[in-house]
Amino acid sequence: MPSGLRLASFGAGLTVLVLLIGGLIWYGAGRDRRGDSSEFDTKAAPGTGSAVAGDQVLWATFGRNAAHDRFASGTGIQPPFANAEWDWDSGDTISSPPAVVRDRVFQPVEDGSLVALDRTTGDELWRERAAGPLASSPLVVGNVLYQATKEGSLQAFSTEDGEELWRFATEGPIESSPIHVGGRIVFGSHDRKLYAVDAATQRVAWTVRGDAEFKGSPAFAGGTIYAGNYDGNLYAVRATDGAVLWKTQTRRDFSFGGALFSSPTVAYGRVFVGSTDGRVYAIGAKSGDIKWVKSTDDWVYASPAVANRMVFVGSYDGIFYAFDAETGDEEWRFEADDRIAGSATVIDDVVYFPTLGGTTWGLSIKDGTVRWSTDEGGTGGLVTDGEFVYLAGAKQLFGYAADSTKKPTGVQRSGKASERQ
Repeated sequence: MPSGLRLASFGAGLTVLVLLIGGLIWYGAGRDRRGDSSEFDTKAAPGTGSAVAGDQVLWATFGRNAAHDRFASGTGIQPPFANAEWDWDSGDTISSPPAVVRDRVFQPVEDGSLVALDRTTGDELWRERAAGPLASSPLVVGNVLYQATKEGSLQAFSTEDGEELWRFATEGPIESSPIHVGGRIVFGSHDRKLYAVDAATQRVAWTVRGDAEFKGSPAFAGGTIYAGNYDGNLYAVRATDGAVLWKTQTRRDFSFGGALFSSPTVAYGRVFVGSTDGRVYAIGAKSGDIKWVKSTDDWVYASPAVANRMVFVGSYDGIFYAFDAETGDEEWRFEADDRIAGSATVIDDVVYFPTLGGTTWGLSIKDGTVRWSTDEGGTGGLVTDGEFVYLAGAKQLFGYAADSTKKPTGVQRSGKASERQ
């Protein structure tokens, strides 16, 4: 065969190969799926079980409660907020939101400092050095605070004075924020295990081993723990004995990315989670079936918030999205000033989220119109106790006195509410 003809044949073959690969990538990465009413339970709405003590919302764990709905309802809090009542300089990076219980705010800092602040003044009450850098939120159960470290330990501290009570070592760093389920502390580790540790004995009740790291925080609802793995699988695990009920692979063939760093949120009988393949997934909590898929244009590290039959989540593409929780239809979108990695919080009818560009936005959940913004942001985000709003900036924590005339609502209204999370 003449050399010119061979070259032309090679070029044609290469073109076909490139088109084939491109088509496979498009098939794997470009197809969305619309949901229907199957496994959509309106009785399992978020926010209705807000844990409160008296008139105070208890934000005792990452995402407010073990289901991680990130929704505080009936508080009466409305932006815009005036200047912060107080601000506290951490001295280093803040990458996770605080826990707020009773009269204290508990803030982890990247340098390993764990600090208790007076919630109304921002004064330091105690400061302790954890076993390693801190990239997850604390969990408060009764008078004990549990904090995971990137050194690989889960530590228990007294909320009163910060005294270390005990520690449990894993074989890898921990970025997963722990939750409390039936007397056990549940969290994931880079050692590829999901742990349930008995809070009273400090012994392992059970573990589940994945094919990659468990980096995000697990969620719990209806007797089942849901945890995303960095291999793209979402696990459903029976809380009592650690039996795997199902695992669903979210990563599609021929697509790039697909790791689950985003922590799942459980509401309406579904599990909502973002992926580094750029998509947001809704998965049936009982069946493990994928109910809908929606694409963004970049990684979704942020964890979704769910309220009023909508799912709110930001993407690295710089856009904040509101999806219909049943169908996945896009309700609205908002173009922010930079990439979004921090998780959203819904307080009444406003959703708040931070950007890596250093802005925190407050948008109407109805149509995405701007209700408030401030030039402090990062990944920590915003939480509330029903009286104050606490914003974790890049290195500072701000306390805004909210102008509220209502009392927070919820089914639990006793001082032991935090112990039942």
